[in-house]
Amino acid sequence: MLSRFADRCIFCPTTDKLPTEGKRRLAIPFRGGELEVWTQRTAAAADGAPEPAIFVLKLAGTGGRAERASLHPFEAWPDMPGEVWAANPPGYGGSTGPATLRTFADSAEIVFQELVRVATGRPIVVTGNSLGTATALYLAARHNEIAGVILRNPPPLRELIRSKFGWRTLGLGPLLVGSRIPPELDSIANARRALAPAVFLTSLRDRMVPPAVQRHVLDAYAGPKQIIELADADHAFEMTEDQQREYLSALHWLRGQLPVERGQ
Repeated sequence: MLSRFADRCIFCPTTDKLPTEGKRRLAIPFRGGELEVWTQRTAAAADGAPEPAIFVLKLAGTGGRAERASLHPFEAWPDMPGEVWAANPPGYGGSTGPATLRTFADSAEIVFQELVRVATGRPIVVTGNSLGTATALYLAARHNEIAGVILRNPPPLRELIRSKFGWRTLGLGPLLVGSRIPPELDSIANARRALAPAVFLTSLRDRMVPPAVQRHVLDAYAGPKQIIELADADHAFEMTEDQQREYLSALHWLRGQLPVERGQ
């Protein structure tokens, strides 16, 4: 019951059809069903142009869908031939199975391993938005193939449930519900093990993932990092021109850390 309650607190799965013009669908076997991944190449890597030099794996937030994924961050690297992989976790889009924490990390691992096979040694950047940062950090803590990380409003799930959902636990207590978060999704512990260069976006007026809760992850992250603080931004936001310039500078810094830029 506690596991189901934790799932309901965290996931908002949808399965309606969404437009996917310009994207290619991949189906990756997973636990008797499949995981749905949508891929898209940049203009610099499309229609007979050079093969991708960089791959970006996108892991969406609690209400996100892979079909909506953009080519970000390649608009900051327009000359770089690249390919985006956006994954729907179980229960979202065409990915089969229930939306549950019990399979959340495993599903990201399976998609990542397939991308490693396709990338054949080329750099992989992993991006995560909100809930997707939990699996992004899970991967970054375990795989040297990850060359860079971009994380937006990262929630440490146990701490978030304790701070936000304690009043909904029917007297069982937020500590009991938080205990149902699988250890592999401990974003603070994973941040301590992650060494890839990272760019963080953190909203200082975030009502869904309070900035004080995000700060646990930001402070724990072991690798080199740049943190962009968005002073007046809520969980969903549009950046001001000054913030866009600061973020663009951070993305240029991240590109300079990638092996393809260092000639490795």
